[in-house]
Amino acid sequence: MTFDSKIFTTLGMLILFSGACLIAAGLPSKAGFMPLLIGVPGALLCLAQLFIDLRSKPVSEEAEAEAAEEVPETVNEAARSEREMFLWLVVFTTCLLCLGFVVGGPLAVVLFVYFEKHNTIRNALFAGLGTLAVLFGVFVWLLELTLFPGFFLEGLF
Repeated sequence: MTFDSKIFTTLGMLILFSGACLIAAGLPSKAGFMPLLIGVPGALLCLAQLFIDLRSKPVSEEAEAEAAEEVPETVNEAARSEREMFLWLVVFTTCLLCLGFVVGGPLAVVLFVYFEKHNTIRNALFAGLGTLAVLFGVFVWLLELTLFPGFFLEGLF
């Protein structure tokens, strides 16, 4: 069993999520709900990832070097990919700030799935409807939280 940076990162995240759960346990129930809502699934996912990391066989440095040689990635390709991700970050942020979470979130997901992942419009709309169901169904309807309405939609309504 070899401890590498992946395992240390997972352990660090597990400590953070567990700490959030411990702090939330000392808060009143309404105040501690959100940290627990994030901390418990995060800690469980970290435990699962830690289990997977510890059970996986370590990869030798020679095998990593061979894998790196098989997939040549030029600096231009990496820079282009990085620019695309920053562009999508701007698109998501703009949609969320202008249209809010309930409208802008699904719209940004539809745009990303259709244009970046080159998927069909049917799959993009399905992903957008799933995002809408989670945002509206879970946060607005079930948890009765008020999500940010967006600067444009807030001004219109």
